[in-house]
Amino acid sequence: MNRLLILLVVLILIPGAAFSQLGLKIGVGANVTFPASDLGDVVSTGFGGTAMVKFGLIPLLDLTGGLEYIKFTSKDFTIGTTTYSGEASAWGYFVGGRMTILPPVLYAGLELGGYSFSSEVSAPNLPTSEPSNTEFFYAPMVGGNLGPIDANLRYVVADGSNFWSLRGMFWL
Repeated sequence: MNRLLILLVVLILIPGAAFSQLGLKIGVGANVTFPASDLGDVVSTGFGGTAMVKFGLIPLLDLTGGLEYIKFTSKDFTIGTTTYSGEASAWGYFVGGRMTILPPVLYAGLELGGYSFSSEVSAPNLPTSEPSNTEFFYAPMVGGNLGPIDANLRYVVADGSNFWSLRGMFWL
């Protein structure tokens, strides 16, 4: 995790002009997530931020990589006669690719990576449980861009912690 943080700091500090020589772009963005499958049973909508790097391999194909943080809002759920409250957050890292379908606006892509989930489950008169786990994922996506603004919709498949994510990016 420390290496990823150092990489992010270096990417932010290096000027965009240096990257333009290599075809690299840095992007920052925000996302809204909608839990599905088992994750949707214990948490609600999530909000987060993303830092990405995009490398234009050829005019119709980009390689991407980045870091992401998501904070899921709490949700009450009942097991038997006990009502619990659950919240979660996730740090993610990913690499991927995008292929332009309708130049220069629409693209489809795929991301691969991992999420480190931290959660908290509490109930009245019971000790709080704070489980954490790491899950690897793949995420097919479709998106569009207009100049430096990019938006995509992806479905993250992470072994029971699946979710829909709507991400908006601004490329520097």
